[in-house]
This record gives sequence, C-alpha cells and structure tokens, in this order.
Amino acid sequence: MFSQRKRGQRSRWKTVFLLFLVIVFMFTLGPFVWRMQQLKHAKSVYDVQRVQEELHWIEKNAALLKNLAIVKDTNLWLALNVGSKDIDESKLASYQDRKHQFWLYLFYLQEGKLSSAQNVLAKMSDSSLISLGKGLMSISKGDAQQSQRLLTDTNMDWKTLSIDEQTLRHLTLAQAAIIGGDLHTAQTELKAAQQLNPDNPACLSMAFNVAIEEAQWSKALELSQLIDAQIWRPANTLFETKKAILGIYQDDKLILSNSLASLKDLPQGDACITYVNGIRVLEEGKLEEGKDLLERSIKDGIEGQLNVDAQKALDQINERLKADQSLRAAVAETNEQW
Repeated sequence: MFSQRKRGQRSRWKTVFLLFLVIVFMFTLGPFVWRMQQLKHAKSVYDVQRVQEELHWIEKNAALLKNLAIVKDTNLWLALNVGSKDIDESKLASYQDRKHQFWLYLFYLQEGKLSSAQNVLAKMSDSSLISLGKGLMSISKGDAQQSQRLLTDTNMDWKTLSIDEQTLRHLTLAQAAIIGGDLHTAQTELKAAQQLNPDNPACLSMAFNVAIEEAQWSKALELSQLIDAQIWRPANTLFETKKAILGIYQDDKLILSNSLASLKDLPQGDACITYVNGIRVLEEGKLEEGKDLLERSIKDGIEGQLNVDAQKALDQINERLKADQSLRAAVAETNEQW
C-alpha cells in the first residue's frame, strides 16, 4: 500500500517536472519560434519593411538563428528585392536548386550581365523556366514580339512554375503588350498577375505603367504615391522616367523636377532626361525641338520600352510635320490661284 502511494507520488512529480520543462521550453524558445513565423509571413506578403525588422531582431538577439536555412534564404530574397550592392554572387551561385539558380539569373539580368545570365540559363533543366528566362531576356532588349512568342508557347506547362514565377510571366506579357500598343492585353495580363499574387510590388509598378499608357493621370498619380511610400524600393529608371512624364501632363513641376533629379544618378539617366525634355517641349508645341531631343535620346542609348516610346513619338512628329508641309503647300497654291 505504502509502495503504491510512493510510486504514485513519483509519477505525479515526474508529470509536474515534465510540465515545468515544457513551460521553460515555451518561454525560452517560444519567442524565437514566433519570430520565425512572423518572418515567413512577412516574406509571403512582400512586407519588406517587416522582413527587415525581423532580420534585424535576429541579428541583435539571436545570432545563432542566422544559420537556419529560412534566415539565409530570406536574407538573399531581401537583398535581391531591395537592390543591395552587397549581394555575394558566389554564395548565390553555390545553390544548385532551380529556385536559387533562377534568382541568380534574375540578378545577372538586372545587373546587365547578359553573358553571365545566359550561362546560368544554359545550366537549367526546367523547360518552362528556361522559356521564362528567355522571355525576360528578350523584353530586356526591347524585343516584345519575341518575348510574347516565348511566353505564350502552348507546348509549355506554365503551371509547373512557382506562383512568383507565374506572376513574373504575366507581368512580362503585360509589358510586352504595352510596347506593342495592345492595352487590352496588358490589362488582362496585369489582372492575371494580381489574382495570383496581389501583394507582389511588381504588380503595383505594372498598374502604374498601364495607367500612364491609358492617360489615366489621376490613377497614375495615386499609384505613384503608393510606390513612393515603399521606401525600401531601389531607384528605378523606367519608373522615374514615367513619373516625370506624369509630372508634365499633370503640370506638377515638383514631381517633374524630383524625377529628373533622381534620373541623374540612374543607369541611362542622361538619355532619359533628354527623352523627358523632348516630351515636355512637344507638349509646348515645339515639334522640331522635340524631334531633335527624342532623336538624341535614342542616339544616347535609351533602351527597352522607352526606346520604343521614343520611336513612336518620332513617327507621330514626322507625320505631323508632313501634314503641316502639305497644308502649307496647299495654302500657297490657293493663294497663287487668287
């Protein structure tokens, strides 16, 4: 009897001790587990500022967690999204999985290292991912038609791509449609991207581009303010150029001057400033001066969508100048008859 009571007391003490250990474990490791969950969620919804805060907390309070795969991966993801110059290419290249290989490809493409990007693409085995990469390469060179052909290939199983990769495909098709002047398709592809990944900040950028192309100036202004509020975003040549154009059509000298100032420090900034000034003088009715500036911007190497836009504007100017010459000739002939 006494022995049974003693065993019962030992069993209760073991239970109490185990419960105590669980409580200690929860209080000790619970905050770290909670931080990992917050980090994962912030990354999934592109809350870059929250990701930065969580990584800073880990750096300061739990340095050992830096060796976890999720933390290493998130640091790379953050560096790629904010355009960090401290990205360790060798570290990114050390990964052999498809996701990180594609990240390396995107990094080289953003840096303009096309040969390195091609080398990475040649090592990939996923046919859909290879086609996506080639489509991105084509659009970066301003070849919208080739990009569309690659990204609408019905032989590809595009559903095998990740959500982020599918979103990028739709956004690239939207950009190609804008270059081709097909705004209906641009809207369709943008909506497809937004449905897949509404929190992706690239969707916001594309919505801004579409609004500019559709001359929806109020909407474009609202979207530009949302983009500017994302202070983590790296400066972008296309965005600042389009925002300068918005400043022209909104007659907002502050937007225009701020964007021109930003362009001075960006790749192809001088050519883009010349392009913007060409559009500005065209709005003032100075066709010849506008033509000269647009031609100079193309000569200075303006690329991609802006190059296409400049060519379209030049075509319109030339048609206008020919029409003016024909009109003057007709008026002169009429005067002679009288």
